[in-house]
Amino acid sequence: MKTGTWTAALGLGVFLAFSASAGDETMRPYLEKGPLVLVEPEKSTGKFGQATAIVLIDAPVEKVWGIVTDFERYQSFVPKVSKSELVKKDKDEVYIHWELDVPLSSEDYVVRYTFNLDKHEVIGSWVKGDLKGTWARFVVDATADGKSLLTHTTSVRNFSSLAQRLEDDGQTITIGVNVSSVLAVTKAIKRRAEGK
Repeated sequence: MKTGTWTAALGLGVFLAFSASAGDETMRPYLEKGPLVLVEPEKSTGKFGQATAIVLIDAPVEKVWGIVTDFERYQSFVPKVSKSELVKKDKDEVYIHWELDVPLSSEDYVVRYTFNLDKHEVIGSWVKGDLKGTWARFVVDATADGKSLLTHTTSVRNFSSLAQRLEDDGQTITIGVNVSSVLAVTKAIKRRAEGK
């Protein structure tokens, strides 16, 4: 497990920051309250780099992994996903065509997902369409009591030109888009895995 500084955030308000290992019992009380989100800047520019959400799921790793990697069904349980269809499948990767129905625009793009089955890790990278340069990563780890920790990191890039024209120096819109994205996906996977 990685050690990092995690921040619990609601919208853009930051309520709590602490350092702990994801599997450490020190972190467990916070994870039991809901997802935690970390917003990290790019080292070279200091501007937004990526958002990471971690959530504790009351389900075994294999079940959570199965849901995480079932991209073709995301349209049935992840908010704002209107299409998620398989374009191409190779041995260790799949190409998924996504359509999102989001305020101010609709996004249409293809992502290549590469799997590391031994680590329950999948990395997605933009191939074509909207959101050029966007990428994502999912990792599912087991806890000592048979539950799962899902870590989802993303960097949504080049979204709505209208929203980007409204952006401020603090990158409020960019951070909001990325935080809401990782929260929406991790919460949807948690609900599905727990049968809620």
